[in-house]
Amino acid sequence: MPENHTGYRISVVDEDPLRARRDARELLAALAEADSTAKLDLPEPGSLAGSFDKGGPSAETVGLLLSAGSFVAALVQVWLARIPQRTIVVKRPDGAVLQVTGKEAREDDTLIERFLADDGRDGTAAG
Repeated sequence: MPENHTGYRISVVDEDPLRARRDARELLAALAEADSTAKLDLPEPGSLAGSFDKGGPSAETVGLLLSAGSFVAALVQVWLARIPQRTIVVKRPDGAVLQVTGKEAREDDTLIERFLADDGRDGTAAG
C-alpha cells in the first residue's frame, strides 16, 4: 500500500490469490458508486505483501484503498455478511486494525461502521 495514502484500507484475505482478487474486485464494484476514490491495491508479483507476519498463516491479501464514510462501511458490512467464510482486515489512517469474518459481520451489523467512525480519538485501537 502506498504509505502516503491517508484513507482506509480493506484487505480481502484468502489462501487462493485468484479468489482474493475476484472478491476484492466484487467489493470494489459494490463500493464504486459510494466512493469514487476507491481503488484496488494489489501486491507486487513475488512480494511478501500477501503474507502475514512471521508465525501467522500465509495468505494472499488484496487491498482496497478508500476514503470510507458510513455508507461505504454499511456496504462493506453487507458484502462481508453474505460470505461467512471470508475474512477482511480493515486498517484506519491512525494505524488501528480490525480483522473480521463474514460470520462476525452477520452477528454485529455495525461492527465495521463503528470501527471506521472511531478514528482513534479516544487513544484506543481495536484488533
